Amino acid sequence: MASSAQLTAVMSSWMYLWFPDMYLHSLMTDSADTRSPCVLLSERQHVLQLTDTARTAGVQPGMSLASALLLCPELVIHTLDSTYHQQLLTQRALWACRYSAQVYPDSPQGLWLEIGSMLKLFGGLRNYWRQIEQECLRQHWPVQIATATTPLAARWLALSDTGRPTLQAKELRPLIDALKLEDLQLPHNQLLNLQRLGICTLAELRRLPLAETGRRISPDLMHQMQQLDGLRQYPMTPFQPPLTFSDSALFSHDVEHRNGLFFPLSRLLNSLSGFLHHHQLSVRWIDLSIQHRDQPQTHWQIHFARPEYRYNELIQLCRYQLERQQLPAPATALNLNVERFCPRASEQAELDNSEAGHQKQSINLLNRLYSRLTERQINNLQTTGDPRPEYAWNIATPTKHHTDSAPTRKGQWPLWLLATPVAIPEPDLSPQTVVHGPVRIDSGWWEHVQIRRDYYQLFQHQQLLWVFRDDQGCWFLHGYFS
Repeated sequence: MASSAQLTAVMSSWMYLWFPDMYLHSLMTDSADTRSPCVLLSERQHVLQLTDTARTAGVQPGMSLASALLLCPELVIHTLDSTYHQQLLTQRALWACRYSAQVYPDSPQGLWLEIGSMLKLFGGLRNYWRQIEQECLRQHWPVQIATATTPLAARWLALSDTGRPTLQAKELRPLIDALKLEDLQLPHNQLLNLQRLGICTLAELRRLPLAETGRRISPDLMHQMQQLDGLRQYPMTPFQPPLTFSDSALFSHDVEHRNGLFFPLSRLLNSLSGFLHHHQLSVRWIDLSIQHRDQPQTHWQIHFARPEYRYNELIQLCRYQLERQQLPAPATALNLNVERFCPRASEQAELDNSEAGHQKQSINLLNRLYSRLTERQINNLQTTGDPRPEYAWNIATPTKHHTDSAPTRKGQWPLWLLATPVAIPEPDLSPQTVVHGPVRIDSGWWEHVQIRRDYYQLFQHQQLLWVFRDDQGCWFLHGYFS
């Protein structure tokens, strides 16, 4: 019998995501693909997955290739690549890292998410469920979702597609009891023994004593019933994200135009965003490798002016830059690789808390301009440590990462600063004209251009001016306020 500590560890809050026909759906690049009769074959040339069009033609899972072609001669055939299949599950697990700190893959096409520690962050179970469901819909990932207090209960509810956004025992128990055993992917010999006993639902199986279940049917099934109720730990392996990112997408047919790359690229960027979220990193360089049937690979490198990690911005910036590219030949696959990363902490340290929102908008604008234009067409103003107005700014390219902190200044400086101060007659320094000042700037002693000035803000002729008086008592106009 499990101890109370073990029972607490087992009885938690779990969500299970089941991606039916995950491999076949990953090959679909547009709506035309989903309308084609396609099948995925096992190594023994039997149908594993199929589209609705092929199912309408009479093709069924487990059917031989010869029988399937007899029913549907125009069938599009794909053969299972187990390495790519595992890569797809890793892709889903990276994406799920944005929604849970604990992700457990369930090969070949399922995921467990520990959700008890995440519900408050997402505003409750229903909002959590809705966000995941909408994101899967946006990525065109068919998914069956279920929640429960044990991993096995969540898995069985998802497999039968009867899950509901609830963790209440009184609501979960009727859903679990109503499960049909044929929907739970039990081993064939277990299912056959149960059918011989006339047991078709989980409620009927529960009426048997556990010892009798182990003796008459299978010890493994007895253990599963204990795992279902949280009396035994269900075996799961936590997901360990890799330290570098590499992912790929295969196409069901040759892609002849760059627009056909956007949909599979969006899926890869979604996984990349989950990877960056888990490791608290950002990227400035993305390498795309495009495979062709009869030509060498095409390599495109995408640069950003500033580090980025958010999916919506990544897909938008990549879209801008891909619009400037042309495919030299039809593409058969797309690979995305990232080996250089930027730590998120240093990026956030540069932001002043009072202007964080404005700074983020500036970074977004700079990235989008850089994606549409060239580096030579964009200049970026940056502050220096020099307190003299003439030397307080310099111009740099947007890709140059500026780390110097802005100097401490006295008073307010105008946005429009004249390149050379202009001599003016001595102004009338009445209380009606002097808005602010004087502010003394005495600096440049380390060079031969030392200045000693008293700056004023004057309001004259419906304009706010920035003027100063030097040591000789001469007045100069140096800038305009907006």
